[in-house]
Amino acid sequence: AEWANHPLRHEAVRYLNEGAGVIDAAGGSGHVSMALGLSGIKSTVVDPRESVGKLPGRDRKVWNRAMRTTFLVSNNDNDDNSALLLCHPVQFDAMRAWFAARPEGVDASFRHADVATLPVCAQDHDLLQNCSAIVALHPDEATESIVDMAVQKRIPFVVVPCCVFARLFPNRRMPNSDKPVSNYQDFLSYLIAKDPEIRKAALPFDGANWALWATFR
Repeated sequence: AEWANHPLRHEAVRYLNEGAGVIDAAGGSGHVSMALGLSGIKSTVVDPRESVGKLPGRDRKVWNRAMRTTFLVSNNDNDDNSALLLCHPVQFDAMRAWFAARPEGVDASFRHADVATLPVCAQDHDLLQNCSAIVALHPDEATESIVDMAVQKRIPFVVVPCCVFARLFPNRRMPNSDKPVSNYQDFLSYLIAKDPEIRKAALPFDGANWALWATFR
């Protein structure tokens, strides 16, 4: 609630809504984009699954109800409601595609009949050329590709890694070492080493809760 009323919030929303808005990479059914949309931030979910951007029933009802609502948020540090702004939820888009590249080690049980023919949202795609930032919450096999693309194009990003998939990516090695990347902490260190501007912060929930981020500013 404190951040919702912070003056910098409105500046952040304006920035994130520039161009094509935020890319929600490997975003599944769209829960991160739902949260962004409720904050007035436009985004596009990019995911190869057929369910991309399709919120489940209960969340879809919440979303549809929110889309008919206007929120009031403060535009100053006072409590006198002297500068309230209207916040309109923003509908998010969905794109069924691989992000950056099709993972070579993708789990066969994950595949659909047409997965091999799906498009790839690669570096020359309009969405990547014009996005304001990339976010990814537990993006599974796509994690490294997301970080690599953000670093290569100097796009602000925040990624919350989860599974390591050591068997699918056996060639990963720890920085300045022949030690394979085999656990969660290894994976975080491996990703952080990709660029000196990448930072790490813990998020307030249980489980895989470390966020890696960079603004490249």
